[in-house]
Amino acid sequence: MIKIWFLMALMSYPNMNAIAYRGFGGFLEKEECEEKRIIAENLLVDYEIRRGNTVYIETYCMEMEAFQTQLEKKKELNKMGTDA
Repeated sequence: MIKIWFLMALMSYPNMNAIAYRGFGGFLEKEECEEKRIIAENLLVDYEIRRGNTVYIETYCMEMEAFQTQLEKKKELNKMGTDA
């Protein structure tokens, strides 16, 4: 999976001196990721416009493996947040 990530990063920034990856993560469901990626895209565009840059930003949801304990902890935290 790491090889795919590096390949995507290199292909995404062909004319850049350095790779500037900005990743967001931690979603359990694809639907949640699809909703949040639009928010992240808008935040990045606003940030770059304030800096005076003209940018093209395209975001993707990529499935990644996680340790089972990470998933259980995230589900527990989500449940505590909705119960409060």
